[in-house]
Amino acid sequence: MTNIETAKQFIGKRRYENYPQYQNAMTHMRFDEFSEEDMMFFKDLYEHTKDIFSRKQVLDAFVLRCLHYDLKDFFLYAFKKERYLDMRLTAIRGYSAYTTEKEVIPLMKKFTEILMKIPINTPYYKEYWLLRSRFGLPYLVEKYGYGCFVEAQLQLEKQYNEMPDEYPDGFGEYSSSVTVSHKKTKQDMYTLDENGLIIKTPEYEQRILEMKKKRWTP
Repeated sequence: MTNIETAKQFIGKRRYENYPQYQNAMTHMRFDEFSEEDMMFFKDLYEHTKDIFSRKQVLDAFVLRCLHYDLKDFFLYAFKKERYLDMRLTAIRGYSAYTTEKEVIPLMKKFTEILMKIPINTPYYKEYWLLRSRFGLPYLVEKYGYGCFVEAQLQLEKQYNEMPDEYPDGFGEYSSSVTVSHKKTKQDMYTLDENGLIIKTPEYEQRILEMKKKRWTP
């Protein structure tokens, strides 16, 4: 059974989005081949579900597997619908496959305006890690080379470099078994590969090890 088939079996069940099997299938369906029927099914799911996780997996899968279908209007709709910058950027990636630079510029202008509103003294590190990953802005700059992509990447790097290296806060979200209060760090704890899947960096593994030592040291 494919990941697409597995995910379809759960959709419609009570609280289906909470099933680990559903989450795993949705995450990995980006490696399956989508028939037109599959595409329409998940397009409908995206447009009607309030579950952000499900919408993100559909967006990721569509930009990787479904660009041979006419999804131009869908990606424009997705850009307007989402509030998280990484998901907006994924929508722009899909939209760019069907359009010219002239049509992409207004979306990137809006994207950059939102990016610039992130206050420097508030460490949205996670958002920066996603946008700077191989699945994010670097991909668009390399593939298309549009000036609007280059300018957005320069602005992203400028803001990232201006952020404090550390910020007093909890780091417990990175480990369900260990919760230790310490400082958040700007150093990338994880990134996304070319398929949009999370890769834990060596810095992440080292930080978890340090957390465990602090937790269990008398």
